Order: sequence, then C-alpha cells, then structure tokens
Amino acid sequence: MVKYVLAGCSLLVALAVGSLPSQAQNPSSAPAQSPAPAQSPAPANVNSDELKKFASAVKKVLVIAQDMENQMVQVVKKEGLTEQRFNEIHQSRQNPSAKPTQQITPKEEQSYKQALSQLGQIQKDAQVKMDKAVESEGLKVERFNQIFAMVQKDPALRQEVRKLMQN
Repeated sequence: MVKYVLAGCSLLVALAVGSLPSQAQNPSSAPAQSPAPAQSPAPANVNSDELKKFASAVKKVLVIAQDMENQMVQVVKKEGLTEQRFNEIHQSRQNPSAKPTQQITPKEEQSYKQALSQLGQIQKDAQVKMDKAVESEGLKVERFNQIFAMVQKDPALRQEVRKLMQN
C-alpha cells in the first residue's frame, strides 16, 4: 500500500520526476488539466519568473515527498509488516480478485489497519507542507498545477525547467 498511497498522493511529483530531471521519485493533488500548446517552445502564458518559481517549488516538493515516503516505510515496518506484505494486503482490500499469497492473519490485519491510519495522516501533513512550499515560492497551488500541466505537454518547456532545477 505504501506504493499505492504514494501513487495516489504523489502523482504530481512522480510525474514531475519522470519527465524532468533524472533524480529520485515521488505531492499531492493531481495536476489541473489545463489546455496548453503541445509543441510550442514557450507558452505565452508562462513567463520566465513563473518558470523559475515553479522549478524551485518542484525541488522543495521532491524533498517533502521523499521525506513522506521514508516516514511511510518506517510506519509500515514499525507495525511489523514488510512493504511487500503491506502492499499485498492493501491490494487484496482494493481488489477482491487479488488474492494474497498467504492468508492474512488477525495480527497482520490489525497492523495493516493501524499503519493505514497513520499513512493517511502522513499524507495529509505532507500535502500541507507541499502547498506551503509552492506558496513560499510565490505561486498559488492552482497556478503551479497549471504550469505543471503545460510542462508535461511541452518538451521545450520541460527542458527549460530541467535546466532551472539543475542551477
């Protein structure tokens, strides 16, 4: 589940990492679906100042997401489950046709539920931190998501963000 929770809560960062610089993986809400030119070198509605703020915010968000992932792994371990077993139990809860390799014991079920509760709180806390990180760069979260959508669709813009993030 750790990976499933991360997938759900970290969609933005996972996508950012996958398409921006080659760094480690893993904020929050899904990016807004804003129409953007597919191949234009620099969309007129994203200025260089916003792009710099965006790149700086992405760096901060990546750090928060990595910290969140580490916390989640520690919670699962503290509850006496491996990541693999936790994921297996979670998958079987999400999809009844996904049968676990071994029957889930009552102790595992209890550990799973306790970890799940804690993971939800970690996710909420990380979301707040990520929103604050974006806003600390002078961007509203909605605008950040709009720029993110444009960066995803525009290779030249993505390359520019990649350069800014390396500085």
